[in-house]
Amino acid sequence: MARPAAVPAPALDWISTYRLSASPPPPSLTGDKLLLPQAALEKLLEAASRAASNRLQSENHDPDSWDTVSPYEALNGSSDARQQLPHPLIFRVTNLTNGRTAYAGIREFSAEDDEVVLSNFLREGLAVPTSEDEEDESEEEEPIDIKIEAANISKGTFARLRPLDAGYEEDWKPILENHLQKNFTTLAVNNILTVPPLAHQRTSGQKDFKFLIDQVKPEDSEAICIVDTDLEVDIEPLNEEQARESLRRRELRKSAESSSGGLINTDGPKEGMISEGAYVHFHLKDWDPSKPISIQVPEDNIDIMVTTDAMQGSPDMEAWTWSRFDGTKSIVIMPDDPNVQSAKEIKISLHVYEQSHTDEDSKEPTPATEHFWLSVTQSLEDDEDDGDTAMSDDNPDNEICPNCKRSIPKQSMFLHQNFCVRNNVLCPHGCGQVFKKGTETDHWHCTECKAFGTNQPSRDTYSKHMNIAHTPRRCGSCDYSAGSLAELATHKTTTCPQKLILCRFCHLIVPQEEDVDFTAAITGLTPHEQSCGGRTTNCHICRRIVQLKNMETHLKNHDYERKSRPLPRICRNVNCSRTVGPASPSDNQLGLCSVCYGPLYSSTYDPTGATLSRRTELRYLTQLLRGCDKPGCTNEMCKTGRANRKPPLPVISSKEATAIVKPLVTVEGLQGGYTSHPLHFCVDEATQKRKNIAEMLSYTDDSNSQGGWAIEWCTKAVELVSNEATDEAELANKARDWLEKFAVRRNE
Repeated sequence: MARPAAVPAPALDWISTYRLSASPPPPSLTGDKLLLPQAALEKLLEAASRAASNRLQSENHDPDSWDTVSPYEALNGSSDARQQLPHPLIFRVTNLTNGRTAYAGIREFSAEDDEVVLSNFLREGLAVPTSEDEEDESEEEEPIDIKIEAANISKGTFARLRPLDAGYEEDWKPILENHLQKNFTTLAVNNILTVPPLAHQRTSGQKDFKFLIDQVKPEDSEAICIVDTDLEVDIEPLNEEQARESLRRRELRKSAESSSGGLINTDGPKEGMISEGAYVHFHLKDWDPSKPISIQVPEDNIDIMVTTDAMQGSPDMEAWTWSRFDGTKSIVIMPDDPNVQSAKEIKISLHVYEQSHTDEDSKEPTPATEHFWLSVTQSLEDDEDDGDTAMSDDNPDNEICPNCKRSIPKQSMFLHQNFCVRNNVLCPHGCGQVFKKGTETDHWHCTECKAFGTNQPSRDTYSKHMNIAHTPRRCGSCDYSAGSLAELATHKTTTCPQKLILCRFCHLIVPQEEDVDFTAAITGLTPHEQSCGGRTTNCHICRRIVQLKNMETHLKNHDYERKSRPLPRICRNVNCSRTVGPASPSDNQLGLCSVCYGPLYSSTYDPTGATLSRRTELRYLTQLLRGCDKPGCTNEMCKTGRANRKPPLPVISSKEATAIVKPLVTVEGLQGGYTSHPLHFCVDEATQKRKNIAEMLSYTDDSNSQGGWAIEWCTKAVELVSNEATDEAELANKARDWLEKFAVRRNE
């Protein structure tokens, strides 16, 4: 009997009315999302249960059919259906005050009882007055009732958007796809879709993109669902007036365009231009890790932000590891800094803090360009500031001026004091700065820290310092509140759950997530990597199932075992391609493998080895006088092998053969094993081919160019994989793979 298919979630019959929350929506409530109270979830589950029961009761089952569902299975299916809600859960939202409607998806069931919280997008679509509008009215607004009803709309296949403003560029697609995927469940006709620009576009002054949802398909519906569907999006072209204005703005930006940045090294400075409010990004990929890195821009109105490749993207005002916002000081990164020890790249961003000027034609901000010189140097010498050397002059002919604290020759002190007291003012706060009378009011000392500076006509350095060092800031990705820009930057580059990382397991750029149990500091893995690394895979060496996050340690153990293996012992027969076991038996004193020693074996008691010596002599003489008749033999101690040589070697007579063999078969020489002369016994053609492959592997380097492997390891590799290969090329490849995994290289 066939089992019933999974019970789909039924359409819900649910309507309720809530009071619109007076509080503004939280930052996390974006797109077409809303918040409902917990009681709404219980009512939705009850509605799903009723819909499932009604559907099951209305179904007609033929008792004679093979597809009849048993009462037990029907009961299980009903229980499953009662626990399911439609996905996605979509609502039709109506403002009962003015009759405006919109479609929405659910974010959470965390609103207060009898209240609904709407996103700014929904509030605009329902024509709900904003908090700014309410402040302008003297009378208090009456509560607004919002009707929420479950809706079942079609999956969308097409949407046409119409740009509403000039300045629209052609790189809309990745921005739009990312915005819709993260924030929207539905698209309704005649709604205005506001898409914020990406981070790098926002820093260059790019405004939000606004589009009118002009048409959707299927055409018979006023709204479509865009979740789990392939949606085709089309953008209407700009009209003539919009296109002309976009071209004018593009030309205006191009005239004040910043330099493109790029690679930088320590052999010389980089020159370029930077627009006010914009960024120029550089990358340092080659430096001496034993020396400090000094990064400097002489222009004191250009800020420097620096980070490493541990952070995805380039640094900006709110995300950096090292920075300089206070004049011409350089950034010095020491070699023992843990942030740079494992870095493969250092990212440098330059930024001008001042606000942009205004273009008279468009009355919009227009960036002005500034010239800069960026230098990255390395030196072991300390480049300390010696600006106070004049104050510490030990010349006995000089004395310190009581007004400006400078060292002045004694004979000139009277004239100097007359001029200095009339024209100069020493800072009373003790910073040592001397000013011309009338300009001391531009000098400031921070009341909350030890910083000081001087305002300039074009730059308010005090306001900049207060904004950077003492203005509370909130992370735009989470609920973290920072007391200063430095605290916010530290948060964004370390513990922020939305910090983007390149996951070492799934190899995707994803948020690192929140470290709730403090394991990241212990394991070095972000919370996402802890979860992603819990998946398992087979070790390519031992084929065991290992978690991805434990694979590095597992492979280190394999590497330790590999380096601890002793060098294999190969057969004493120079024509053989086999290895000998770690402990040779007492009856194999010759150091031969079992195949080569087989013809010489005898069970006769031979304590002196004389009998073994005679058998070895007989085998040599047989080879030299009769031959082995093997077509591939090239053994120089065999008649057949000598004939197969190119050019052929002369035939040896009995007397000559006896004279050659006698020194080779002495008892002392044979029992010397590896410490004595090699043996020359004939082998089959397959063994000779394996020996040639082993020699070829030993002559070549490994894939890591670390010197390759000794002939002993190559011989063992060919021996172990010979039964798995079908031809010589496959045998060589498999042997090389075995060597990479298990053999010890020459330089290890």
